Amino acid sequence: MTAKKVYAVYFSPTKGSETYVKEIAKHLSADYEEINLTVPANRAKEYRFNSEELVILGAPVYAGRLPQIAGGIFDCLKGSQTPAVFTVSYGNREFDDALLEEMEICEANGFKGIAAGAWIAPHTFSDKIAANRPAQRDLKKAEEFAAAIKRILENDTWKDAKLTVPGNHPYKEAKVIPFYPAGNENCGGCKKCVDVCPTGAICAENIKETDTTKCIACLACVKNCPSNGRAVAAPAFAASVAGLEERLISPEKEAAVFLITD
Repeated sequence: MTAKKVYAVYFSPTKGSETYVKEIAKHLSADYEEINLTVPANRAKEYRFNSEELVILGAPVYAGRLPQIAGGIFDCLKGSQTPAVFTVSYGNREFDDALLEEMEICEANGFKGIAAGAWIAPHTFSDKIAANRPAQRDLKKAEEFAAAIKRILENDTWKDAKLTVPGNHPYKEAKVIPFYPAGNENCGGCKKCVDVCPTGAICAENIKETDTTKCIACLACVKNCPSNGRAVAAPAFAASVAGLEERLISPEKEAAVFLITD
């Protein structure tokens, strides 16, 4: 089959997953449609897809799992034997159970996995880890991955085949990151942080504070602040980042892709 419509669907607070999903999508359709589930209002909607459409999904890996947010990331998506491509991006450690988790959530909602990939993106906590990813070799692999997806769709045997990805049951325990960003003396009150927070953890009336029951430590607010007005001030955070950089700057991992088999 040829997909009548291609959708790029992603949850991507710091745009690593978004970059890969869109890169793959553009090689499959010049007029693909985006659904940005990073925006809370978009996750409140329901999206339905049919068997003649193709959905490419992406999310980051946080401590080996998908980000754990109220209502879930992909629960608003409903397929009907809809071919799907599952992707995650991670900061050069491991993707552990996140890709399996994404696949199982979406297949339970009516999607049919035909391919999957785990891609390297800059680490949420460090600008030094996987700093230049995606590199040219990643973009080339994404193009080749898209070509493989086209070949799979052209052969109707995908409907009866099974996609297998790495991961374990039970999934790794979802960790609560004990570090939270907050406003500092540089905060100019622009409320950009409110706009980019994917979980509504920053109140427009008190933007220097963070609701720690909602925050997933994605640091989108820190990375998007135009005045360096938000940061994680805890000394333990700096020590944690130093340890991550010591372990993860090198060697750099490469993307891993998985294709459906008969």
